[in-house]
Formats: sequence, C-alpha cells, structure tokens
Amino acid sequence: MHQKKSGFPDEGEIVACTVKKILKTTVFVKLDEYEQEGIIHISEISPGRIRTIRDFVKENKKIICKVLRKNERYGNLDLSLRRVTTGQKLNKIREDKLKDKCLKIIESISKQLKLDVKKTHQTILEKIKGNYESISEAFQTVAEELDESPLKEIGIDKKLADALEETIKIRLKPKEIKELKNLEITCLAGDGVEIIKKALEKASKFAKEKEYNLTLTYVSAPNYQLSVTSPNPKEIEAQTEEIIEVIEKELKKANGELKVHKVKK
Repeated sequence: MHQKKSGFPDEGEIVACTVKKILKTTVFVKLDEYEQEGIIHISEISPGRIRTIRDFVKENKKIICKVLRKNERYGNLDLSLRRVTTGQKLNKIREDKLKDKCLKIIESISKQLKLDVKKTHQTILEKIKGNYESISEAFQTVAEELDESPLKEIGIDKKLADALEETIKIRLKPKEIKELKNLEITCLAGDGVEIIKKALEKASKFAKEKEYNLTLTYVSAPNYQLSVTSPNPKEIEAQTEEIIEVIEKELKKANGELKVHKVKK
C-alpha cells in the first residue's frame, strides 16, 4: 500500500534510503519514497578521515540522507549522510513512523468494513488533496481534535470517516511531554508568605487563560515544583518560561527572589 512519489526529491530534502551496494569510495542507495536511486561519495559519509565505508553503512540497512544535487535529465542524485543533523534524522524517523501507523489504520478499518484496502487508500488520498499535504497531516488533525469532523468535511463517506476517526483518536493520541522545574522562592517582607501565594496564584490564572497545563506543588519552604505538560515539544519550553516570568515579575514588586533549578533525573 506504500505508494512511491513520482519525480525527484527537492535539493535539500531529507530522505529515507536503503543501502544497496557499497564500493571503495561510493555507496549506492534506493530512496524509500521515490522511484529513484542515489549515490553517496565517501566525502559525504562522515566528517574526518574514513578508513572504510563499511564502518558507517551496511547493505540493506536504512539510512537518512540529505539531497545535495539532482540531475533529472540523467537521473542522478547526489546525497549526503554527514550533513543530516540529529534533529533532522529524528524528525524524519518520527514522520515515517507516523506514516506507517496511518497506513495500518487504513488497512485495519478497510478490513473491518470489508472494503478494498488499495481503493480505500486511494479514495482518502484523493479527498485530502487541496486540504492537507498528506494523510499523516489529516489524521494528526483528527488525533489532536483540531476540527470536529475533518474527514467528513472533506467528503469521506460518513461510515468510513467515523470508523477512521474513532481508531485514530486511540492509536495516534498525542503523547504528553512533561517539563519539570524546581523553584526556590523567598520573600523577606512581613507578609512574604502571602506575596508568594499571590505570585503562584497569578501564574496559575495566567496558565489557565492561556490553556497551558500547569501544576504547582509545594515541597518544603522555600521549595516548590513546577510541572508543565504538553503534546507539543516545541511549545513546552516557551510555556514554562512564560509562567516563570509571571511569578518572577510578581515577586520583584516586593523584593522577592526566585531561583530556578533543573530537576535531577
């Protein structure tokens, strides 16, 4: 059911590949998502001196590469392994895992409703065109409940859409990520306890208005623990910083002090 993309990947695109052949200075690979093959020169395998390419790649193993150059006329693709950052590699792996999950959901629901798997997949592909970049994006919208009934809205049959949405919400439910910080809060003013309490209440109110998932826990004077959870790793750090800023700003009004410590794992 995995359909190959037509044409060539863009220069700079991160692609998943399977190693097919290894020579002394060149690695030949097949792109997993395209009907194309590419080569990796030894200079693009890893920084520094390389004694043998086989220390870094093996036949039939999957690797993540970056497209350096393409020549569509001759069907050439030059790829790089060393220019892929850790973040790009992890994002690509996560993206491919999500895609596999989505395809398995389609296969499962098709069998459940006694529908042809390939035809169902093709129908969904046709319906999402112009609305989403991929099936993964459409299904992620369902999982995150960003729209009430996104699949029915783009014209997918109600029975199929309902079955898909029910399964998607179970299998693709976003995983909550937790950010923990230890807060050391002191205020030497006569009503210091009330000032600290007010600062924490203001932070809780701010988080509620912003719809951030915040928990503030008293440990022992002068220590508190701040916990922020979110399914979005890109947002959780910014949310934590905003909340800490609210507490700090309120404490400064009464010469209070806030020290933030990382939680030892």
